[in-house]
Amino acid sequence: MNEPARHDLNPASLNSREPASPAVAAIAALRLHTRHALADVARRLASSLVARLMPSAEPMTSAEPVQADELARALVFVDQYVASLPPLPSGPSDDPAHLAWPDHHPLSRLSQLSFAAGQPQSSSLLCDLVLLACLPEAHEGLATLCRLVHPAQQPWPTVALALHWLEHEAGPDADASTLRDAIEDLLCHGPLARLGLLRLEGDGPWHGRTLRAAPFVWSALTGRTLSGDDARLAIGYRQVPGLDAWLAQPEVAQAVLALRRGLPCQVLLVGGDAAMRHTRARALLGAAQTSAVLAPIEDTDNAARDKRIAPALAAAWLYQSCLWLEDRRDELTDAASPGTTASTEPSTLTQALSTIVTAASERRCPPMDLPQIRLPVQPLAPVARRALWQALLPQLGDQVPQLAARYPIEPDDARDVVRDLSLRQRLQGQPLALDDVGACVRARTAWHARPGINRVLPQADWSALLLPQAAIEPLQSAVRRVLQQITVLDDWGFAQGRTGRRGVRMLFYGPPGTGKTLAAEVMARALGVDLLVVDLSALVSKYIGETEKNLAAVFDVAERSRALLLFDEADALFGKRTDAQDAHDRYANMETAYLLQRLERYEGVAVLTTNLRGQLDKAFTRRFEAIVEFPEPDATVREALWRLHLPEAAPLAPDVNLRELAEWYAIAGAQIKNAALAAAFLAASGQQRIAQRHFLWAIEREFDKAGRAHPGFPPQYIPLQDTHDTLGPSPDRSTA
Repeated sequence: MNEPARHDLNPASLNSREPASPAVAAIAALRLHTRHALADVARRLASSLVARLMPSAEPMTSAEPVQADELARALVFVDQYVASLPPLPSGPSDDPAHLAWPDHHPLSRLSQLSFAAGQPQSSSLLCDLVLLACLPEAHEGLATLCRLVHPAQQPWPTVALALHWLEHEAGPDADASTLRDAIEDLLCHGPLARLGLLRLEGDGPWHGRTLRAAPFVWSALTGRTLSGDDARLAIGYRQVPGLDAWLAQPEVAQAVLALRRGLPCQVLLVGGDAAMRHTRARALLGAAQTSAVLAPIEDTDNAARDKRIAPALAAAWLYQSCLWLEDRRDELTDAASPGTTASTEPSTLTQALSTIVTAASERRCPPMDLPQIRLPVQPLAPVARRALWQALLPQLGDQVPQLAARYPIEPDDARDVVRDLSLRQRLQGQPLALDDVGACVRARTAWHARPGINRVLPQADWSALLLPQAAIEPLQSAVRRVLQQITVLDDWGFAQGRTGRRGVRMLFYGPPGTGKTLAAEVMARALGVDLLVVDLSALVSKYIGETEKNLAAVFDVAERSRALLLFDEADALFGKRTDAQDAHDRYANMETAYLLQRLERYEGVAVLTTNLRGQLDKAFTRRFEAIVEFPEPDATVREALWRLHLPEAAPLAPDVNLRELAEWYAIAGAQIKNAALAAAFLAASGQQRIAQRHFLWAIEREFDKAGRAHPGFPPQYIPLQDTHDTLGPSPDRSTA
């Protein structure tokens, strides 16, 4: 998927996976025109140097003897270079001394650039200066010529060399001051100077500095792909599974048409995360069959931002591409401070280009005096996710809707998952399974640890959950609800365009240790997602607004990581709202109100656990799809729990009676797990088998920890005073 789009006259077409013969021929023709233009400038420069530095010499040709002087040899090389070029295709030209460039050639775009920047009189000067600055790139012999006339022996032309050359060509009757002013404006002060096509290096007056062309200029003149830290050429995706419905929307179709025609406009892709915006921008470029010069805009200062944008504008102009400005700042970073005004210096050129802007919010979009097409960026709709998986993994058949329901994934992420699956299949040689997809999705999920969230890889399955059927059924029903959401809400139309109908919100309540957290883990494994456990103590802040900010980050992480979100001991945060007697009450109520709204918008699975259901605000009740009670286990369940927490390899003594433990001690599953482990360590310390007395000792400690009265020991056991084995058999009773 996501193959690059082709562009017949764009250097990016060399990256196409299609047969490249037409593209190679186009690039070869472009380079031939560039070499002839460079040769013409080199010939004119050599003629000027001969006239100024060798006035007594006759015009030299390559047939004349080579003089010993190095400069003379360099000048002879110019004639040789010009003569070595193959001829251009025949075509009309009014001025043989001036190259007739094809309309798509960057030199033609340079000429038009002067008009777009409001300096039409500088058209020919700009082309001459750019070609002069690029001479050393064309051939080392031309670089030698520049070095010989450079004061510091550098292989680059100087501004003084350009001035002398152009003044000589203008003739003695021309106004030298006017020519110098025009060149100074082009290089230092005018709008074309701020585009960064030509750069002055070194110290001293402007006319004594070295003249260099921006790297993207030479790349454009030779048909090479633009690349670099500040800007690069981005080509479109030929096809993006999952975005077909989005591309068919009227607003998106209008944006595609505007980009295809190169109309001056500003297409805003606002919202979502950076990856979502990037994928949709590449999809727009692919549908429009064009490319874009991508430039980051990380600066909040307008002047610094415009300085970064200006060269990208010029590169986009030369490459006949759109301009793509990508805001890469963190989502919480504020935009430019109010009161600063945007610079309008490069705006004359932006008036002639199509521009794509991707940003988290509209206030981060640089102001441009252009017609706008605003395209809000949202996650893929469930139906689109289903189409995505069907296109990428058709072999899964009826299991595809489950993937779409489990994982709210984006096209680029799905592409990476498919690559991982392909590698696994080549290595393992086994058919593709749904669990394999889930494992690759979780492995590819971006996880950014933050305070207040613990990520748990679920291990327990339904067999580990010993609950009454009345508690098991709503858990399994919730899992089925997640997997069937697309069918009911989208295919059957029950969504009805309303928010809050997706996702599942559940409340687990009951005494401590009855399996509430374990049930959330079992559900997470059944859904093939990770479990995110929220530590409320790390989220609540005494500072106004910080708690809401922390909670918003928690929900964002959960949505991005595609995990089940667990609020353990939720009554600490989801408590009842009270009458606002003071500021503390008012802000506590605000936190609860925010949670109500955010929980309702959450489209994943959220589980709240509490020991005291009555402590929760009643407004939460209607927002739960299921409220599940976790009762204290009865004797039968307790015996099953004892057997569950004792591995088969555990060395049990003959006197162990699990039924007696279950009937005698009414403890929860978590306490049984702790007691089983403590008894094992006690037996191991004495290098003994695990006996009944070890379990009785561990159970007594569990009652002490819970602050509950110990019900005593079975009649056949009495306390022992002189050993760490605190319980032993009564001397007058059998231990069998």
